[in-house]
Amino acid sequence: MVLLPSLSLRASILASLLVVSFGIMGCSGPSTTTAPGTLPKDFPDHSADQIRQLIRAPVDTIKTFRGKARVSVRTPNQDRSFNANIRQRRADSLFMRFSLFGMEGGRMLLTPDSAFFYDSRNRSLRVGPLADAQELLPVPVGNGVVFENMLGLLAPSTEANWTVEADSSLYYLSTASGNREWTIDPSRWRVVRYKEKRRDGTVIENRHFSNFQMVDGVVIPHRVVFRRPPDNLMARIEYESIQLNPSNLTFDLQLPSKVPRRSFRGR
Repeated sequence: MVLLPSLSLRASILASLLVVSFGIMGCSGPSTTTAPGTLPKDFPDHSADQIRQLIRAPVDTIKTFRGKARVSVRTPNQDRSFNANIRQRRADSLFMRFSLFGMEGGRMLLTPDSAFFYDSRNRSLRVGPLADAQELLPVPVGNGVVFENMLGLLAPSTEANWTVEADSSLYYLSTASGNREWTIDPSRWRVVRYKEKRRDGTVIENRHFSNFQMVDGVVIPHRVVFRRPPDNLMARIEYESIQLNPSNLTFDLQLPSKVPRRSFRGR
C-alpha cells in the first residue's frame, strides 16, 4: 500500500514545488532583428517551423540563471505568498530558498533524477526520485523543460503537425485534435500562453507569460502564471530580478549534520 504525505505536509511541499509549476539565434530562418513591439515584415506568413526557430533562437546561449521573485500559491488547502531566491543550471539542477517575513521556510533541490526538500522549521529532509516530486508538482519536471518554463523560453515541439493561424498581432498554433494550443507574440518571439485541454474541451493546464523585459539582450517574461483549473491549483512567479549566466552558482542544500531523512511518500 502506497503511503502519501499528510494533508498539511502535502500542502507545505506543494506550496514550494508548485513554483517550479510552474532569447533563443538560429543559423537559418527568418530575420530575428525586429525590435520588440514591432511586427516582423513576414507576419502573418511564418510557418510553424519558422516560428519555433525564432522562439528558440538564443536558448543555447543561456546555461544558468539566478533570480529573486515573489511567489503566490493557491491550492485547495491554502492561499499564500512568499519570497524565493532561485538558482538554476540548465543541464542538471534547480535550487530554491523560500522565506516569509524574513524567516527561511525551506530549501528545495531538483536534479535530473531526484528531489530534495529541506524543511527549515522542522529541520527534516524529504527525498525521493523525481517522479515522486512530479506527483506533487503538476507540471513536467524532466528533459530540461523546467528551465524553459521558469524563464518563459518554452516553444512548440517538432513532434506535432501544427496548424498556424493569426490575427492582427498574434500567432496561434494548435494540434489537429485541439488538445494543445500556443499563443505567440511575434513582436517579441515569445510564448504568451500555453493551454492543454481534454477531448471534451475542458482546460486542464494553462500557463501565461507577461511583463516582458530585456535581460542581457534577451526578452524574458517577469510574470509567469501556472494554473490547473480541475485541481484548483495556481502558482504565480513575479521576478524582481533575473541574471543570466552568472558564475559560481552553488546548489548545496547546506544541511545540518545528522538531519532526519524521510521519503516523500512516507508519513
